[in-house]
Amino acid sequence: MLVRIDKILAANGLGSRKDIRRLLRKEDFRINGTRVTDAGTLLDPEHDTLLHNGEQLYLRTCCYLMLNKPAGVVTSTSDPLHRTVMELLPPPFSAMNLFPIGRLDLDTEGLLIITDDGELTHRLTAPKSACIKSYYLETAAPFPEAEFNAAQTACSQGLPLGKNFICLPATFERTEAQNIKTEWAFLMHICEGKYHQVKKMIKALGNEVVYLKRISMGGVMLDRQLPAGSCRELTPDEVAALKKI
Repeated sequence: MLVRIDKILAANGLGSRKDIRRLLRKEDFRINGTRVTDAGTLLDPEHDTLLHNGEQLYLRTCCYLMLNKPAGVVTSTSDPLHRTVMELLPPPFSAMNLFPIGRLDLDTEGLLIITDDGELTHRLTAPKSACIKSYYLETAAPFPEAEFNAAQTACSQGLPLGKNFICLPATFERTEAQNIKTEWAFLMHICEGKYHQVKKMIKALGNEVVYLKRISMGGVMLDRQLPAGSCRELTPDEVAALKKI
């Protein structure tokens, strides 16, 4: 696929398209050995070789990041009151026109996918996408066995939240506690992402979420080696898993 050199260089964090025009005039950019100064020059990033001052540039047509979101930052590209997840990105990602896929609450931690792939974002956030999202949660009180069995059944059948909304079927299960807040730990697997949905589901079941962390999305698992507040690029297999949805 042919793209303009100024567009793809800007998308890869080398500056604005105005900055790129200036760079092309001042510095040495070569496509397959030929010097380029015109910002409208087309190249194929998958097959052409692009050198910048003698060093090869490896260009992304799209960027896909995994961020381990900490509590206390908002899932937004800008916010007047809080630090945003975009402010956690290091260069060159901080200079790219990226955005998060979906949202995590201010106090919710864990997996957040950040990209510039609008088509994939639309597909994964569409109401009928069937993108499974899994959460680790701890509750304020235990679920006795009878109550837990009833909660599992209610979730699997579609839990009513208020008068006008019934959740799509979800899975609720016990898991080993990490003891972040309490000893009562569970996993919730949902295929939609309504506002505060997991918290509201637990409240409807007569309990309260005191800790919440997303651990997977669309088959992509949060990297356990990734510290809170850090990011890494998705592997080709992880990108492929998301694109299968």
